[in-house]
Amino acid sequence: MTDYKALFDEYRAKIDTALSHYLQTQTKRSYFSEKQYPHTLFIPLNYIMDGSGKRIRPLILLICCETFGGTVDDALNAAIAVEILHNFTLVHDDIMDNADTRRNKVTIHKKWDINTAILVGDELIGLSYRSLLNTRTGRLDEVVKAFTDGVIEVCEGQALDKEYETSTDVTLEDYMNMIRKKTAELLRIAAMMGCIIANANEKDLLAISGYAENLGLAFQIQDDLLDVIANEEKFGKKIGGDILEKKKTYLYLKALELSNDGEREILKDIYNSDDKAAGKIKEVINIYRRLKVEDYAKKDVEYFTEKANDCLAMIDSTEGKSKLNYFSNTLLNRNY
Repeated sequence: MTDYKALFDEYRAKIDTALSHYLQTQTKRSYFSEKQYPHTLFIPLNYIMDGSGKRIRPLILLICCETFGGTVDDALNAAIAVEILHNFTLVHDDIMDNADTRRNKVTIHKKWDINTAILVGDELIGLSYRSLLNTRTGRLDEVVKAFTDGVIEVCEGQALDKEYETSTDVTLEDYMNMIRKKTAELLRIAAMMGCIIANANEKDLLAISGYAENLGLAFQIQDDLLDVIANEEKFGKKIGGDILEKKKTYLYLKALELSNDGEREILKDIYNSDDKAAGKIKEVINIYRRLKVEDYAKKDVEYFTEKANDCLAMIDSTEGKSKLNYFSNTLLNRNY
């Protein structure tokens, strides 16, 4: 029986090594004269990329590539590109949310300043494409198109997320559309890129697309849940951050659905206040628990996981199914 934990740890080690080597070559001092070396860009860039990310997106890319006959070496540059792009979204997301920490480290805009964080994010986009263009595949144009479409979708999803913070008529359906763009899309395109590099057929591409999208939806709902129940040190950011930022999360929108008129107005008043005290977080969480919102979230995580598994059942590779099932279980049974 294959030890998938050991295998995935091996994948992560390869991703980390390749990513570190790539960033070292791209930010190497010897490539620049002393006056031309952009210290204010490369020092914070290497600071944020030296984090302990879970490598979820490059990992699913490598798994999908191997599932359909490709190799890790074929896909490694694309995997690095996806991880760098993901970090771009985090850097800019932290600016917009005015977040203090990320992965238990001070965010770039807090440690340096907003201009530095914007430039680091911009540079990361360029570095992601430079790595992507070194991918070994006869279908590079399709890989680049998938990646670019993903960049656009993620940015649109982030825009909706910010718009919803001040909107008063956001529905759960609106939220699902937003997280499909902001969160699920990057997981989906990472999986698709792995399939394309391996020259997978159309049937398998569609199956993996559905699998990864539904898995991404389950992942984000669980992430919303972890914002109120996770261990803060393991989670790597402040518990209740979504509440303080007035984000229209699954939990909040489900609570509005389940509450009566009086409870709904109380929740809206508390949630939309500018209070940044811990008491606000506690009040909102108490309302969630009274309405059993956490139970609904867990049920929907299970629902989208089942949909993902139904899609996965459509592929022929028994070993690929086993790997991706293990990947799903690891992702959705996490507590941080």
